[in-house]
Amino acid sequence: MTTILTVDDDPQIQDMLRIFLATEGFEVWQAYDGEQCLSYLEEGKPQPDLIVLDLSMPGMDGMELCRRIRKRYDQPVLFLTGNTEREQKLLSLQAGGDDYMTKPFDHLELLARVKSHLRWSQLLRKYKEPQAPGNRLDFPGLEIDLERLTVSVQGESVILMAKELHLLIVLAQNQRRVYHPRQLYELIWNDQAAYNPDVIKSQIYNLRKKIEPDAFALKYIHTVKGFGYKFEPIPAL
Repeated sequence: MTTILTVDDDPQIQDMLRIFLATEGFEVWQAYDGEQCLSYLEEGKPQPDLIVLDLSMPGMDGMELCRRIRKRYDQPVLFLTGNTEREQKLLSLQAGGDDYMTKPFDHLELLARVKSHLRWSQLLRKYKEPQAPGNRLDFPGLEIDLERLTVSVQGESVILMAKELHLLIVLAQNQRRVYHPRQLYELIWNDQAAYNPDVIKSQIYNLRKKIEPDAFALKYIHTVKGFGYKFEPIPAL
């Protein structure tokens, strides 16, 4: 059974999440603070398939908790936040979140996003085991294995989150094509109604940090001002 860990200090929110996630057939684990959440992720324990994480909690807030989560957990993290400030949302994604929703939220939209993230994370997990070499995208200093769904930079393996990997594949398979953020959102999140350019901006930011280290002489993902993003390996300025 697919397991979802909900992390929120509000018992009413927790009750609501448990009811409609369980109704959809998910096994729901619950944590009411950061330490309780981290205890679920200890080495050797079964891991949840997705974490729904409140941004504002006493003690360890959601952003700090997410940074600590990412040291031991590579499945999707979906933020719930009552903060509507754009900067706060961007910071939450840069801390390692895959997506966010603002409270109060529509439970059908939350379920749609949960299922979308789970589809990609399950596909990624399926191909983590070693396989015979298959289709690859090779660029100077960067290799994307499309069968194993792995990425290496300068011969070193790089860990990408599911949405980051999906975004990289879409761009790399269409070199020099400029994508508007809305196009990327519709391709990767498959949800026109919930489009938010900040989500794409944050995913691009996270992806660049991982595949374009400061000491690396190449840049792959470029901003085309006023239009969007494109993939083209060219020397860094």
